[in-house]
Amino acid sequence: MKFPYLIVIFLFKDFSDYPTFSRVTSIFRRRRLEPSWEYRAEGVIWRLHPAQAGMLAGEERDIGLKTVSFFCVNPSGPLWKGKNFGEQWWTGIETVHNGVLLLYGFATPDLPGRKGVTAVDCATGDLLWKNGESTFIAAVGDRIYTSRDAVDGPVVAELAHRTGALLRETGRGGGAVQQIPRTADGLEDAEYAQVLSEDDVSPLAARVRQFSAPAAAECPVEYGEHGPYLIIVYHRGSGRGRGEQSAYTQVMDVVERTSGTMVMRVTLDPAVSTPASGSFLVHAGTLYFVREKKMLTAVRLRQM
Repeated sequence: MKFPYLIVIFLFKDFSDYPTFSRVTSIFRRRRLEPSWEYRAEGVIWRLHPAQAGMLAGEERDIGLKTVSFFCVNPSGPLWKGKNFGEQWWTGIETVHNGVLLLYGFATPDLPGRKGVTAVDCATGDLLWKNGESTFIAAVGDRIYTSRDAVDGPVVAELAHRTGALLRETGRGGGAVQQIPRTADGLEDAEYAQVLSEDDVSPLAARVRQFSAPAAAECPVEYGEHGPYLIIVYHRGSGRGRGEQSAYTQVMDVVERTSGTMVMRVTLDPAVSTPASGSFLVHAGTLYFVREKKMLTAVRLRQM
């Protein structure tokens, strides 16, 4: 048998039945990361807020129709979506605390001052309670602290976080507001994108610069670490957009830190005129990011 013929056999032979070859190819297949699920919003995904039990609350807005709705997802997919709780536009996510999604309102549409609290069960999307006269200040444990306008200064009250029932008035005036206990709103299992600093000379920063070498110099580079993965978001210059403004392509790469193998590349937005930060977050072991402002994507990050 001549050598060229051996090459032809090797190219066309099916090796899938060979145990060693099957193990090798399965390793390469496992390295690639794929979306677990995707959720397409009707409008623009405006804000995302992590919650307990791996949940992620979201706010989406239709700029043209001036409408807002809310949704909630977890690593398995959407729990509920498309819900509005009375106000068509002048409302938004205040925070999520102990499984309760808290929304703010406004005193009047033409004034920036917030007024009103709406509480929603984050897991089910059910309305729990509303208080149109109070303004959210803080949430601690199973209690919500609010203020209500009065002639002699704001009245500070302590409410039950799931029922809105008044537990007690803690005081009046600015001093009472300052005495409210406050705790950090963040969750231990929520990791946010960091902006790469020009002054950072750490080995990790050098690694990020290595993988984001094509980045446009005038745009921020974001990154994050989770387990064996390094997540990097950068912008590439792509010429001129509308109105002769500079346009950029926003790209996210996920690589294995030790081997340098790229396991996922995603174009987050093909035409960005103003680069923005906060492009992704990791919550409960799941990477979340938004493509073209409408498509929320979840990728389960494997532990290796």
